[in-house]
Amino acid sequence: MTYKKLLINVKSIINKNQNMFDNLNDVEVKETVNYLPAGVHEVKVVEVKTSAQREGYTGTPYTEFKVSNSNGIAYLKMSGADSNTSENAVRVRKEIFKGFLQAAGAKNFNSIPMACKETVGNTINVCLGEREYWTNDKDTGEPVIKSVVEYRFANSQGKPITWMDKYNKKLSPSDMASYEAARNAHVGTGSNATDDLPF
Repeated sequence: MTYKKLLINVKSIINKNQNMFDNLNDVEVKETVNYLPAGVHEVKVVEVKTSAQREGYTGTPYTEFKVSNSNGIAYLKMSGADSNTSENAVRVRKEIFKGFLQAAGAKNFNSIPMACKETVGNTINVCLGEREYWTNDKDTGEPVIKSVVEYRFANSQGKPITWMDKYNKKLSPSDMASYEAARNAHVGTGSNATDDLPF
């Protein structure tokens, strides 16, 4: 291909691309976000939000802390309680919540909003663990195993955390059995459709 023909082809491609959109001036490019993986991280608390700030939200109340370091960010969600929450679950959630607040430097526990605000700007050590769960693929309906990174616990900045594999949670035997049963049923449904084919 000669230089002249190459130049003509490039101009043709440019002209075609100009017809894709009117302009890109009103497009906001979002910065790529890196999320912290399972493990131990020293992070700074940069923001706190509650479910009360979500318009129309009617689920279990929660408080969410955004933490970050040079490697990425994480959202630490602390679940509250509603009329369906058992007494034992309420006790455990309170312990988890207060444990985080204490590690993050909160002092005023007479006011939960004040205690939450006291954590912002402070540096702590957090342990994040990976939890497996299974669900149905939204496109195919096929049962699939997925994972999510969740908050486990926190220590103050001067108190390191030693990672242990137990902080990651695999599917329990009963959940794995449910997944296998659902998967076998799905595969069986798919195979039945071809039972009467001649090959």
